Amino acid sequence: MNITDLLAENKRLRAENQQLRFEKAALEKRVARLEAELQTLKELLENAQRRGKRQATPFSKGEPKATPKTPGRKAGHPAAHRAVPEQVDRTEEAPLPPACPDCGGRVVDDEVQTQYQIDIPRPIPVSVTQFNIHVGHCETCGQRLQGRHAEQTSDATGAAAVQTPALALGASVGPNALGLAAELKHVLGMPFGKVARILNTATELELNRSTLARASQRLARKCWPTYARLILRLRHGAVTHVDETGWKVGGRAAWLWVFTNDAISLYVSDPARAHEVVEAILGSDYAGVLICDCFLAYDPLTCTQSKCVAHLLRRCKELQEMKSGRAVQFTSDLARLLRAAMTLKARRATLSGHGYRVACGRLEAALDRLLARQLTDADNARFAKTLRKQRPRLLTFLYHDAVAPTNNAAERELRPAVVVRKTGGCNRTDAGAEAHAVLATPKAVAHLPETGLRSR
Repeated sequence: MNITDLLAENKRLRAENQQLRFEKAALEKRVARLEAELQTLKELLENAQRRGKRQATPFSKGEPKATPKTPGRKAGHPAAHRAVPEQVDRTEEAPLPPACPDCGGRVVDDEVQTQYQIDIPRPIPVSVTQFNIHVGHCETCGQRLQGRHAEQTSDATGAAAVQTPALALGASVGPNALGLAAELKHVLGMPFGKVARILNTATELELNRSTLARASQRLARKCWPTYARLILRLRHGAVTHVDETGWKVGGRAAWLWVFTNDAISLYVSDPARAHEVVEAILGSDYAGVLICDCFLAYDPLTCTQSKCVAHLLRRCKELQEMKSGRAVQFTSDLARLLRAAMTLKARRATLSGHGYRVACGRLEAALDRLLARQLTDADNARFAKTLRKQRPRLLTFLYHDAVAPTNNAAERELRPAVVVRKTGGCNRTDAGAEAHAVLATPKAVAHLPETGLRSR
Protein backbone atom coordinates (compact mmCIF):
# COMPACT_ATOMS: atom_id res chain seq x y z
CA MET A 1 0.00 0.00 0.00
CA ASN A 2 1.49 3.29 -1.10
CA ILE A 3 1.43 6.61 0.64
CA THR A 4 -1.63 7.80 -1.29
CA ASP A 5 -3.69 4.83 -0.18
CA LEU A 6 -2.58 5.30 3.42
CA LEU A 7 -3.58 8.93 3.38
CA ALA A 8 -6.96 8.06 1.90
CA GLU A 9 -7.50 5.33 4.47
CA ASN A 10 -6.52 7.70 7.26
CA LYS A 11 -8.94 10.31 5.98
CA ARG A 12 -11.73 7.75 5.81
CA LEU A 13 -11.06 6.53 9.32
CA ARG A 14 -11.02 10.09 10.65
CA ALA A 15 -14.37 10.80 9.00
CA GLU A 16 -15.79 7.55 10.34
CA ASN A 17 -14.48 8.38 13.81
CA GLN A 18 -16.09 11.82 13.66
CA GLN A 19 -19.38 10.30 12.56
CA LEU A 20 -19.29 7.81 15.42
CA ARG A 21 -18.62 10.64 17.85
CA PHE A 22 -21.70 12.47 16.57
CA GLU A 23 -23.81 9.34 16.84
CA LYS A 24 -22.49 8.66 20.34
CA ALA A 25 -23.36 12.20 21.44
CA ALA A 26 -26.85 11.86 19.94
CA LEU A 27 -27.36 8.52 21.67
CA GLU A 28 -26.19 9.92 24.99
CA LYS A 29 -28.60 12.82 24.61
CA ARG A 30 -31.43 10.44 23.77
CA VAL A 31 -30.59 8.18 26.72
CA ALA A 32 -30.66 11.21 29.04
CA ARG A 33 -34.03 12.27 27.64
CA LEU A 34 -35.45 8.76 27.97
CA GLU A 35 -34.15 8.46 31.52
CA ALA A 36 -35.84 11.76 32.40
CA GLU A 37 -39.11 10.57 30.85
CA LEU A 38 -38.77 7.25 32.68
CA GLN A 39 -38.31 9.06 35.98
CA THR A 40 -41.37 11.22 35.25
CA LEU A 41 -43.45 8.16 34.40
CA LYS A 42 -42.29 6.41 37.57
CA GLU A 43 -43.39 9.38 39.65
CA LEU A 44 -46.75 9.49 37.89
CA LEU A 45 -47.22 5.76 38.46
CA GLU A 46 -46.33 6.04 42.14
CA ASN A 47 -48.72 8.95 42.59
CA ALA A 48 -51.49 7.03 40.83
CA GLN A 49 -50.89 3.97 43.00
CA ARG A 50 -50.93 6.07 46.16
CA ARG A 51 -54.16 7.74 45.08
CA GLY A 52 -55.71 4.34 44.44
CA LYS A 53 -54.90 3.18 47.99
CA ARG A 54 -55.76 6.47 49.66
CA GLN A 55 -59.17 6.38 51.33
CA ALA A 56 -59.33 10.02 52.42
CA THR A 57 -60.04 12.70 49.83
CA PRO A 58 -59.24 10.59 46.74
CA PHE A 59 -60.53 13.53 44.71
CA SER A 60 -57.82 15.89 45.99
CA LYS A 61 -56.49 18.14 43.25
CA GLY A 62 -52.90 18.07 44.53
CA GLU A 63 -50.79 20.42 46.56
CA PRO A 64 -52.46 23.66 47.72
CA LYS A 65 -51.59 26.88 45.96
CA ALA A 66 -48.86 29.06 47.42
CA THR A 67 -51.06 32.17 47.23
CA PRO A 68 -54.70 31.03 47.44
CA LYS A 69 -57.57 33.42 47.15
CA THR A 70 -58.85 34.80 50.44
CA PRO A 71 -62.25 33.52 51.56
CA GLY A 72 -65.30 35.71 51.73
CA ARG A 73 -66.82 38.22 49.38
CA LYS A 74 -64.72 39.97 46.77
CA ALA A 75 -63.65 43.57 47.18
CA GLY A 76 -66.38 45.95 46.06
CA HIS A 77 -69.10 43.32 46.25
CA PRO A 78 -72.08 44.51 48.33
CA ALA A 79 -72.41 42.85 51.69
CA ALA A 80 -75.25 40.37 52.21
CA HIS A 81 -77.00 40.56 55.59
CA ARG A 82 -79.50 38.03 56.86
CA ALA A 83 -83.05 39.30 57.06
CA VAL A 84 -84.87 39.52 60.36
CA PRO A 85 -87.26 36.54 60.74
CA GLU A 86 -90.90 37.43 60.15
CA GLN A 87 -92.08 35.07 62.89
CA VAL A 88 -90.69 34.68 66.42
CA ASP A 89 -92.07 31.65 68.28
CA ARG A 90 -90.57 32.33 71.70
CA THR A 91 -88.44 34.95 73.42
CA GLU A 92 -85.75 34.25 75.99
CA GLU A 93 -83.79 36.71 78.13
CA ALA A 94 -80.00 36.64 78.42
CA PRO A 95 -79.49 38.66 81.64
CA LEU A 96 -76.27 40.23 82.81
CA PRO A 97 -74.37 38.63 85.68
CA PRO A 98 -75.07 40.13 89.10
CA ALA A 99 -71.44 41.27 89.45
CA CYS A 100 -68.39 41.80 87.24
CA PRO A 101 -66.54 38.48 86.92
CA ASP A 102 -63.16 40.30 86.97
CA CYS A 103 -63.41 42.77 89.83
CA GLY A 104 -66.76 42.00 91.46
CA GLY A 105 -68.13 45.50 90.83
CA ARG A 106 -71.79 46.41 90.28
CA VAL A 107 -73.10 45.82 86.75
CA VAL A 108 -75.20 48.49 85.02
CA ASP A 109 -77.63 47.44 82.25
CA ASP A 110 -77.01 49.85 79.33
CA GLU A 111 -79.07 48.39 76.48
CA VAL A 112 -80.71 45.28 75.07
CA GLN A 113 -79.62 43.85 71.71
CA THR A 114 -81.47 41.16 69.81
CA GLN A 115 -80.25 37.95 68.25
CA TYR A 116 -82.26 35.38 66.33
CA GLN A 117 -81.64 31.63 66.31
CA ILE A 118 -83.41 29.08 64.16
CA ASP A 119 -83.48 25.50 65.41
CA ILE A 120 -85.49 22.31 65.14
CA PRO A 121 -87.25 20.58 68.04
CA ARG A 122 -85.54 17.58 69.55
CA PRO A 123 -86.92 15.08 69.01
CA ILE A 124 -88.89 16.18 65.98
CA PRO A 125 -92.52 15.32 66.71
CA VAL A 126 -94.22 12.81 64.45
CA SER A 127 -97.89 12.65 63.55
CA VAL A 128 -100.03 9.53 63.33
CA THR A 129 -102.88 9.52 60.80
CA GLN A 130 -105.78 7.10 60.93
CA PHE A 131 -107.33 6.32 57.55
CA ASN A 132 -110.89 5.05 57.67
CA ILE A 133 -110.87 2.98 54.51
CA HIS A 134 -114.31 2.36 53.09
CA VAL A 135 -114.73 -1.13 51.68
CA GLY A 136 -117.63 -2.15 49.47
CA HIS A 137 -118.62 -4.17 46.44
CA CYS A 138 -120.24 -3.74 43.05
CA GLU A 139 -123.93 -4.67 42.97
CA THR A 140 -123.62 -5.82 39.36
CA CYS A 141 -120.49 -8.02 39.32
CA GLY A 142 -119.80 -8.40 43.03
CA GLN A 143 -116.21 -7.13 42.77
CA ARG A 144 -114.71 -5.95 46.06
CA LEU A 145 -113.81 -2.24 46.12
CA GLN A 146 -111.64 -0.34 48.57
CA GLY A 147 -111.11 3.41 48.98
CA ARG A 148 -107.69 5.01 48.73
CA HIS A 149 -106.50 8.35 50.15
CA ALA A 150 -103.83 10.33 48.31
CA GLU A 151 -101.48 10.25 51.32
CA GLN A 152 -101.66 6.47 51.83
CA THR A 153 -98.46 4.61 51.06
CA SER A 154 -100.04 1.14 51.13
CA ASP A 155 -103.41 -0.57 50.56
CA ALA A 156 -102.72 -3.19 53.24
CA THR A 157 -105.40 -3.67 55.93
CA GLY A 158 -106.16 -6.14 58.66
CA ALA A 159 -103.17 -8.07 59.96
CA ALA A 160 -100.95 -6.37 57.37
CA ALA A 161 -102.04 -2.85 58.28
CA VAL A 162 -98.83 -2.44 60.33
CA GLN A 163 -96.22 -2.80 57.59
CA THR A 164 -93.13 -2.38 59.77
CA PRO A 165 -93.07 -4.28 63.07
CA ALA A 166 -89.92 -2.37 64.07
CA LEU A 167 -91.94 0.82 64.44
CA ALA A 168 -92.39 1.78 68.07
CA LEU A 169 -95.62 3.55 67.17
CA GLY A 170 -97.16 0.49 65.53
CA ALA A 171 -98.07 2.21 62.25
CA SER A 172 -96.96 2.33 58.62
CA VAL A 173 -94.45 4.89 57.38
CA GLY A 174 -95.90 8.03 55.83
CA PRO A 175 -94.91 9.80 52.59
CA ASN A 176 -92.91 12.60 54.20
CA ALA A 177 -90.66 10.19 56.10
CA LEU A 178 -90.21 8.02 53.01
CA GLY A 179 -89.46 11.10 50.91
CA LEU A 180 -86.78 12.26 53.35
CA ALA A 181 -85.30 8.75 53.45
CA ALA A 182 -85.19 8.62 49.64
CA GLU A 183 -83.47 12.02 49.53
CA LEU A 184 -80.82 10.92 52.04
CA LYS A 185 -80.18 7.59 50.31
CA HIS A 186 -80.44 8.21 46.59
CA VAL A 187 -79.31 11.85 46.40
CA LEU A 188 -76.94 12.33 49.33
CA GLY A 189 -75.58 8.79 49.21
CA MET A 190 -76.20 7.60 52.78
CA PRO A 191 -76.63 3.86 53.34
CA PHE A 192 -80.05 2.72 54.53
CA GLY A 193 -78.59 1.86 57.94
CA LYS A 194 -77.42 5.43 58.50
CA VAL A 195 -80.70 6.82 57.15
CA ALA A 196 -82.58 4.75 59.74
CA ARG A 197 -80.19 6.00 62.42
CA ILE A 198 -80.77 9.65 61.45
CA LEU A 199 -84.55 9.21 61.58
CA ASN A 200 -84.29 7.40 64.90
CA THR A 201 -82.01 10.09 66.36
CA ALA A 202 -83.98 13.09 65.13
CA THR A 203 -87.52 11.73 65.52
CA GLU A 204 -89.46 9.05 67.34
CA LEU A 205 -89.40 6.76 64.31
CA GLU A 206 -87.62 3.43 64.80
CA LEU A 207 -87.05 1.91 61.37
CA ASN A 208 -85.06 -1.01 60.02
CA ARG A 209 -82.93 -0.54 56.92
CA SER A 210 -84.82 -3.40 55.27
CA THR A 211 -88.03 -1.42 55.79
CA LEU A 212 -86.51 1.57 54.00
CA ALA A 213 -85.18 -0.61 51.17
CA ARG A 214 -88.61 -2.11 50.45
CA ALA A 215 -90.28 1.27 50.76
CA SER A 216 -87.74 2.76 48.35
CA GLN A 217 -88.64 0.20 45.70
CA ARG A 218 -92.36 0.87 46.16
CA LEU A 219 -91.68 4.58 45.82
CA ALA A 220 -89.74 3.99 42.61
CA ARG A 221 -92.66 2.07 41.13
CA LYS A 222 -94.92 5.04 41.85
CA CYS A 223 -92.44 7.37 40.16
CA TRP A 224 -92.06 5.18 37.07
CA PRO A 225 -94.85 6.82 34.97
CA THR A 226 -93.21 10.24 35.41
CA TYR A 227 -89.81 8.68 34.69
CA ALA A 228 -91.17 7.26 31.42
CA ARG A 229 -92.56 10.67 30.43
CA LEU A 230 -89.13 12.22 31.04
CA ILE A 231 -87.64 9.72 28.60
CA LEU A 232 -90.13 10.84 25.96
CA ARG A 233 -89.22 14.49 26.59
CA LEU A 234 -85.53 13.69 26.18
CA ARG A 235 -86.21 12.10 22.80
CA HIS A 236 -87.67 15.38 21.54
CA GLY A 237 -84.88 17.56 22.93
CA ALA A 238 -82.56 19.47 20.62
CA VAL A 239 -79.45 18.61 22.65
CA THR A 240 -78.60 15.75 25.02
CA HIS A 241 -75.46 15.31 27.10
CA VAL A 242 -74.60 11.70 27.93
CA ASP A 243 -71.96 10.11 30.12
CA GLU A 244 -71.53 6.97 32.20
CA THR A 245 -69.66 5.80 35.28
CA GLY A 246 -68.82 2.42 36.74
CA TRP A 247 -71.37 0.81 39.06
CA LYS A 248 -71.87 -2.44 40.95
CA VAL A 249 -75.04 -4.51 41.22
CA GLY A 250 -74.72 -7.48 43.54
CA GLY A 251 -70.94 -7.41 43.13
CA ARG A 252 -71.20 -7.56 39.33
CA ALA A 253 -69.89 -4.83 37.07
CA ALA A 254 -72.53 -2.46 35.72
CA TRP A 255 -72.85 1.13 34.52
CA LEU A 256 -74.83 4.13 35.64
CA TRP A 257 -75.69 6.36 32.69
CA VAL A 258 -76.86 9.96 32.82
CA PHE A 259 -78.77 11.81 30.09
CA THR A 260 -79.24 15.52 30.63
CA ASN A 261 -80.12 18.81 28.97
CA ASP A 262 -81.14 22.23 30.24
CA ALA A 263 -84.46 20.92 31.61
CA ILE A 264 -84.05 17.21 32.42
CA SER A 265 -81.54 14.88 34.06
CA LEU A 266 -82.20 11.15 33.81
CA TYR A 267 -80.26 8.23 35.31
CA VAL A 268 -80.23 4.72 33.86
CA SER A 269 -78.68 1.62 35.40
CA ASP A 270 -77.60 -1.04 32.91
CA PRO A 271 -75.09 -3.91 32.89
CA ALA A 272 -73.90 -2.87 29.42
CA ARG A 273 -71.70 -0.01 28.29
CA ALA A 274 -72.85 -0.06 24.69
CA HIS A 275 -74.69 2.09 22.14
CA GLU A 276 -77.86 0.03 22.65
CA VAL A 277 -78.36 1.79 26.00
CA VAL A 278 -78.38 5.19 24.29
CA GLU A 279 -80.74 3.94 21.58
CA ALA A 280 -83.09 2.50 24.20
CA ILE A 281 -83.41 5.92 25.85
CA LEU A 282 -83.20 8.36 22.92
CA GLY A 283 -84.40 6.05 20.16
CA SER A 284 -82.57 5.02 17.01
CA ASP A 285 -83.94 8.05 15.12
CA TYR A 286 -82.91 10.78 17.57
CA ALA A 287 -82.92 14.07 15.65
CA GLY A 288 -81.00 16.20 18.15
CA VAL A 289 -77.28 16.58 18.83
CA LEU A 290 -75.62 14.14 21.22
CA ILE A 291 -72.72 15.59 23.25
CA CYS A 292 -70.38 12.86 24.47
CA ASP A 293 -66.74 11.79 24.71
CA CYS A 294 -64.80 9.66 22.23
CA PHE A 295 -65.71 6.31 23.78
CA LEU A 296 -66.21 3.59 21.18
CA ALA A 297 -69.77 2.80 22.28
CA TYR A 298 -71.02 6.05 20.73
CA ASP A 299 -69.53 5.42 17.28
CA PRO A 300 -72.35 3.19 15.90
CA LEU A 301 -74.99 5.84 16.67
CA THR A 302 -76.32 7.58 13.58
CA CYS A 303 -77.40 10.84 15.24
CA THR A 304 -75.36 14.05 15.01
CA GLN A 305 -72.62 14.06 17.65
CA SER A 306 -70.38 16.68 19.19
CA LYS A 307 -67.28 15.44 20.98
CA CYS A 308 -66.36 17.00 24.31
CA VAL A 309 -63.50 19.48 23.92
CA ALA A 310 -62.69 19.28 27.64
CA HIS A 311 -61.85 15.57 27.30
CA LEU A 312 -59.52 16.33 24.38
CA LEU A 313 -57.80 19.14 26.28
CA ARG A 314 -57.26 16.86 29.28
CA ARG A 315 -55.74 14.25 26.98
CA CYS A 316 -53.44 16.90 25.53
CA LYS A 317 -52.33 17.90 29.02
CA GLU A 318 -51.65 14.28 30.00
CA LEU A 319 -49.48 13.71 26.95
CA GLN A 320 -47.61 16.97 27.47
CA GLU A 321 -46.75 15.92 31.03
CA MET A 322 -45.39 12.62 29.73
CA LYS A 323 -43.40 14.01 26.79
CA SER A 324 -40.64 16.50 26.18
CA GLY A 325 -38.94 18.22 23.26
CA ARG A 326 -40.62 18.02 19.87
CA ALA A 327 -43.02 15.33 21.11
CA VAL A 328 -45.16 18.00 22.80
CA GLN A 329 -45.58 20.12 19.66
CA PHE A 330 -48.58 18.23 18.32
CA THR A 331 -50.62 18.35 21.53
CA SER A 332 -49.66 21.99 22.14
CA ASP A 333 -50.88 23.01 18.69
CA LEU A 334 -54.05 20.94 19.09
CA ALA A 335 -54.85 22.46 22.50
CA ARG A 336 -54.29 25.96 21.12
CA LEU A 337 -56.64 25.26 18.20
CA LEU A 338 -59.38 23.80 20.41
CA ARG A 339 -59.24 26.77 22.77
CA ALA A 340 -59.45 29.10 19.78
CA ALA A 341 -62.58 27.25 18.64
CA MET A 342 -64.16 27.65 22.08
CA THR A 343 -63.30 31.36 22.08
CA LEU A 344 -64.82 31.75 18.62
CA LYS A 345 -68.05 30.08 19.79
CA ALA A 346 -68.21 32.45 22.77
CA ARG A 347 -67.74 35.49 20.47
CA ARG A 348 -70.29 34.40 17.88
CA ALA A 349 -72.80 37.07 18.87
CA THR A 350 -70.23 39.83 18.23
CA LEU A 351 -69.33 38.67 14.70
CA SER A 352 -71.20 38.97 11.44
CA GLY A 353 -72.49 35.82 9.81
CA HIS A 354 -69.91 35.98 7.04
CA GLY A 355 -67.05 36.69 9.44
CA TYR A 356 -68.04 33.80 11.67
CA ARG A 357 -68.22 31.37 8.75
CA VAL A 358 -64.79 32.49 7.52
CA ALA A 359 -63.30 31.97 10.99
CA CYS A 360 -64.87 28.51 11.19
CA GLY A 361 -63.43 27.60 7.80
CA ARG A 362 -59.95 28.64 8.90
CA LEU A 363 -60.19 26.53 12.02
CA GLU A 364 -61.40 23.53 10.00
CA ALA A 365 -58.49 23.89 7.58
CA ALA A 366 -55.99 24.29 10.40
CA LEU A 367 -57.33 21.14 12.09
CA ASP A 368 -57.03 19.19 8.83
CA ARG A 369 -53.41 20.31 8.41
CA LEU A 370 -52.66 19.37 12.01
CA LEU A 371 -54.10 15.87 11.66
CA ALA A 372 -52.24 15.35 8.37
CA ARG A 373 -48.87 15.47 10.12
CA GLN A 374 -46.68 12.40 10.18
CA LEU A 375 -46.08 11.71 13.88
CA THR A 376 -43.23 9.51 15.10
CA ASP A 377 -44.24 9.42 18.75
CA ALA A 378 -46.45 6.37 19.36
CA ASP A 379 -48.78 8.05 21.88
CA ASN A 380 -49.28 11.11 19.70
CA ALA A 381 -49.87 8.93 16.65
CA ARG A 382 -52.50 6.92 18.55
CA PHE A 383 -54.22 10.10 19.71
CA ALA A 384 -54.15 11.53 16.18
CA LYS A 385 -55.70 8.31 14.84
CA THR A 386 -58.63 8.75 17.25
CA LEU A 387 -59.03 12.38 16.18
CA ARG A 388 -59.03 11.45 12.48
CA LYS A 389 -61.74 8.89 13.18
CA GLN A 390 -63.84 11.49 15.04
CA ARG A 391 -62.93 14.35 12.70
CA PRO A 392 -66.52 15.15 11.51
CA ARG A 393 -67.65 15.40 15.16
CA LEU A 394 -64.88 17.52 16.67
CA LEU A 395 -66.13 21.02 15.80
CA THR A 396 -69.87 20.35 15.61
CA PHE A 397 -70.52 22.84 18.42
CA LEU A 398 -69.46 25.71 16.13
CA TYR A 399 -72.53 25.23 13.93
CA HIS A 400 -75.28 24.72 16.53
CA ASP A 401 -76.21 27.52 18.91
CA ALA A 402 -77.56 25.23 21.62
CA VAL A 403 -74.57 22.87 21.60
CA ALA A 404 -71.90 23.51 24.25
CA PRO A 405 -68.23 22.78 23.48
CA THR A 406 -67.89 20.48 26.49
CA ASN A 407 -69.79 17.66 28.14
CA ASN A 408 -69.44 19.26 31.57
CA ALA A 409 -73.21 19.17 32.12
CA ALA A 410 -73.26 15.36 32.13
CA GLU A 411 -70.11 15.16 34.25
CA ARG A 412 -71.66 17.46 36.87
CA GLU A 413 -74.74 15.24 37.02
CA LEU A 414 -72.54 12.17 37.56
CA ARG A 415 -70.72 13.62 40.56
CA PRO A 416 -73.56 12.86 43.03
CA ALA A 417 -73.59 9.29 41.71
CA VAL A 418 -69.86 8.99 42.39
CA VAL A 419 -70.47 10.15 45.96
CA VAL A 420 -73.21 7.53 46.34
CA ARG A 421 -70.85 4.87 44.97
CA LYS A 422 -68.12 5.75 47.47
CA THR A 423 -70.39 6.04 50.51
CA GLY A 424 -73.27 3.67 49.83
CA GLY A 425 -71.59 0.90 47.89
CA CYS A 426 -73.92 0.94 44.85
CA ASN A 427 -76.73 -1.69 44.86
CA ARG A 428 -77.14 -5.31 45.84
CA THR A 429 -80.02 -6.24 43.50
CA ASP A 430 -81.32 -5.28 40.08
CA ALA A 431 -84.50 -3.95 41.70
CA GLY A 432 -82.42 -1.73 43.98
CA ALA A 433 -80.37 -0.43 41.04
CA GLU A 434 -83.54 0.39 39.09
CA ALA A 435 -85.02 2.13 42.14
CA HIS A 436 -81.88 4.20 42.57
CA ALA A 437 -81.89 5.28 38.92
CA VAL A 438 -85.52 6.41 39.17
CA LEU A 439 -85.30 8.11 42.57
CA ALA A 440 -82.00 9.83 41.78
CA THR A 441 -83.67 11.41 38.75
CA PRO A 442 -84.78 14.76 40.19
CA LYS A 443 -88.03 15.38 38.31
CA ALA A 444 -89.19 11.79 38.59
CA VAL A 445 -90.06 12.43 42.24
CA ALA A 446 -90.69 16.18 42.04
CA HIS A 447 -93.95 15.56 40.18
CA LEU A 448 -95.21 13.00 42.67
CA PRO A 449 -97.03 14.91 45.47
CA GLU A 450 -97.50 11.94 47.80
CA THR A 451 -93.74 11.43 48.14
CA GLY A 452 -93.37 14.59 50.18
CA LEU A 453 -90.29 15.59 48.18
CA ARG A 454 -89.75 19.11 46.94
CA SER A 455 -88.50 19.80 43.41
CA ARG A 456 -84.71 19.43 43.33
